[in-house]
Amino acid sequence: MRYLLLVSGEGQVLLGDVDSGAQVPVGASPHHIEYTETAVANTAVWSAEGQWTAWSTTPSHPDDGGHITLHDEATDATREIAEALSAFYLCPSPCGRYLSHLSPGPLGLELGVTDVRTGELHVIERGQPLYWSWSPDSARIAVHVGHRVLVTGRDGSAPVELTDEAGAFTAPWWLTSGTVAYVADDRIVSRSVSIDSSAISPGQPTGAATTLVDDAGSGRFALDPDGRRLALVVADRDQPVLVVVDLLTGSSSVVPVDHVLAFFWSPDGRRLAALAVASADELRWAVFDGDEVHELTSFRPTRAWVGSVLPFFEQYSQSHAFWSADSQYLVACALGPDGSAFALVQSATSPFTNEQLPDSQLAWWANE
Repeated sequence: MRYLLLVSGEGQVLLGDVDSGAQVPVGASPHHIEYTETAVANTAVWSAEGQWTAWSTTPSHPDDGGHITLHDEATDATREIAEALSAFYLCPSPCGRYLSHLSPGPLGLELGVTDVRTGELHVIERGQPLYWSWSPDSARIAVHVGHRVLVTGRDGSAPVELTDEAGAFTAPWWLTSGTVAYVADDRIVSRSVSIDSSAISPGQPTGAATTLVDDAGSGRFALDPDGRRLALVVADRDQPVLVVVDLLTGSSSVVPVDHVLAFFWSPDGRRLAALAVASADELRWAVFDGDEVHELTSFRPTRAWVGSVLPFFEQYSQSHAFWSADSQYLVACALGPDGSAFALVQSATSPFTNEQLPDSQLAWWANE
């Protein structure tokens, strides 16, 4: 079965069946699909292993606070896990026990972590820009705030600063070796860190930073699921070029796609999907399999998708699924000739099919 997690134009959070076209509000009985929330959802996320779905709502009245709602798949129960919180981005921990979220605060953006079982919330860091990455064991978080990169416990304990010379707008990534990759000056580097589990005193960075890529250009990069290959955009004669670097051998290859805005590795790590400008108002997926590029049908993106997701694609690629779990399909949010929004599902392999689910401003693959 192929399911999408959708946010409709009216702010409903829906589960969409690509095969049947059916759409049901998350947490609602199939026989009673009336949406009763007084606030509308602005974003949603599925936990990494499909245990729950969470969404953040914008209040219908400006004096009311937003909240984060969670639907548990095992119990079919829906409950609020955070109140008076206007989060606009959600990122689950790999284990599914915790939900990290980004919200505006009195001192700038606030990165918070909520325990989805107890509702306990910790504010980890404040400032902006602010990006982060969960460690594979969900015990630590690498945070890029301003020009600093630090690693903390998931409750904000024992912070360890890795650098105060990071690039301005890049998300960190955890490597499978337990080190953190980030941009410093014009290089992509990695550095390991030890955390004092007692949280009595901060840990210390372990060793000097190791250079992964010299002359990293814009600094925008994404790692494949195995952490072996790194895709990044560099400048070649003033033209941005998408490059894949093998971190084990040091070899690199140019992906022959122009005007790249974002790029996402498939779950099996075999292909890289680049989202590129096709015309003045259209985008196109270009799928690189290591040997050749397959260009899919172009589309006009929705404003919500192109405005709130694509500028921060490195962050979203660590929390939301643009690829289906079997690495066969891609999803984007598009506009029809009449301006109506829909989720566009495109096959990344031959035959290159196109399928649609209506009324979808935001869409990602559901983790089931």
